[in-house]
Amino acid sequence: MNRSPRLLAALTALALMAGCASLPTDGAVQPGVEAGQEEGVGYVVAADPQRGAGPDEIVRGFQSAAVAGNGDEFTTARKFLTDSTRSDWDPAAQVVIYDGSVPLSYDDSVEGTVEVEVTVVATVDSDGIYTQAAPGTSSTMTYTVVQDASGEWRISGLPDGVLMSEVNFGTLYRKTAVYFLSADGSTLVPDLRWYPLRNRATYAVRGLLAGAAEWLSPAVISAIPDGTELSIDSVTVSGGTANVPLTSAVQTASADDRALLVAQLEQTLTALPQVQGVEVTVGDVPLEVSAATPDLAVDPGVGRTLTVLNDENQLATYNGAELTPVPDAVDLGSLDPADPAVGYSSDQQTVLLAGGSQLLTAASAEAEATVLLEGQNLLPPSYAPDGWIWTGEQQNSGELLIARAEGNLEAIETPTLAGMNIRALRVSRDGARLAMIVDSDGSVQVMVHAITIDADGTPTGIGPGVRVGRELSDASDVVWVDETQLGVLGVSQATQTVHVVEVGGRTTPLPSVADTVRIASGRGVRDLYLATEDGGLYGRSGNGWAPVISGVRFPTFPG
Repeated sequence: MNRSPRLLAALTALALMAGCASLPTDGAVQPGVEAGQEEGVGYVVAADPQRGAGPDEIVRGFQSAAVAGNGDEFTTARKFLTDSTRSDWDPAAQVVIYDGSVPLSYDDSVEGTVEVEVTVVATVDSDGIYTQAAPGTSSTMTYTVVQDASGEWRISGLPDGVLMSEVNFGTLYRKTAVYFLSADGSTLVPDLRWYPLRNRATYAVRGLLAGAAEWLSPAVISAIPDGTELSIDSVTVSGGTANVPLTSAVQTASADDRALLVAQLEQTLTALPQVQGVEVTVGDVPLEVSAATPDLAVDPGVGRTLTVLNDENQLATYNGAELTPVPDAVDLGSLDPADPAVGYSSDQQTVLLAGGSQLLTAASAEAEATVLLEGQNLLPPSYAPDGWIWTGEQQNSGELLIARAEGNLEAIETPTLAGMNIRALRVSRDGARLAMIVDSDGSVQVMVHAITIDADGTPTGIGPGVRVGRELSDASDVVWVDETQLGVLGVSQATQTVHVVEVGGRTTPLPSVADTVRIASGRGVRDLYLATEDGGLYGRSGNGWAPVISGVRFPTFPG
């Protein structure tokens, strides 16, 4: 998808990475009207320019009116601009979110110019894609002002987009997942966006029609035919039903694809609190969908039972009440066992590392261990839903390794990882994304990559990564908490703790527990567990943690 030169210039000036995928950027923002607004929608009241206001006051007034612009289609904000600038300014280009705890600095010492210095937290681009800024990122936004024929100051030059504090952003915007299909068509995969609360359904459908974010696109497809658009620029919600009026291009979809595209729309829109159902229309006539509703996986579950290594070096399970050795468990101590990985189905054998250099199936009283691969210093393995087990060398030379418990082994070329130290990896539960912690010349980053597959469903590579959790200065372990959030054991503000990191959003630190070395997650933040160096296991308790059992290591859920 294309970006305007004005948007690219603005993003470059901020020195921030930005994603790609589109809220409209042409002309005034007119998103249509939804019935049944979400409870708690916040609004900021805009005030007109005051007569006799100086340059500094005009810029301040404009910024306040622009924040309120989603409520009045930026009509008031444009009153602060010169006639020629009103049509040029593109408020939909981006939202620059600043740290409200650091006051904005206004400098009008140069006649005809007001410079505003901000501490940038993140940007949201024209497609609703949220990109975190590195801690301490600052930017100077320059406004040119002139006096009109009546002597009033007006803005004649300014960056595209809207400047907004974190507090106002939290009031006016909400994270919204738009859903695409995994490359094999079996699973719905979320792409997290941030849209205004007002007319959120319209923005969400636009985002879905525009396609997946650039980093995610190698792993997903859409059943919506190219060229399909909203026939009127509005998704109305009435009586809990969202009406999605599409152009005739959607009718080129096959019967099966029509059922799939309706599933994409339903999963995207019914996540909004005011939507319980979806009707797709073409020219006011319901879209004919003759194929059966597909059985698509969404955020597959992993159960409530943890697998651990106990004090006897046996595999054991913890169900929230008691610790029990797995059936036919044997002492694995001679193997120097670590990091078990459990499959999603009962026929997928548990695997683990032996001495850090071998990946093998777990031995039992009924079966010997089978060595699947040998290396130097292997990564803790991660099971994908399709049965492939991911690992690789921590000191990476540009490839990852995937194996099956029955003996298949493949190498995946990943040249971008060459020379990096990979500390951890974890495949998402939809199988479409790979989260990794990498150390490149002392810079520790949490990255998420799309996984590419061939026609047989075998992984073939990873796409360019998107960086998340930029607040973290160090990190050692990562798990998927749910379909859009990671749990990362890392350091922020000089404290090591677990952080909930949104893939395409914000990072939230949880209370710390001393000497935490591993984390595990079932489904959701309430199902997170911590393992400490002395063998303690902690679960969530209120806003903090409470010990639940001792004498265990390497807790893990399937995956």
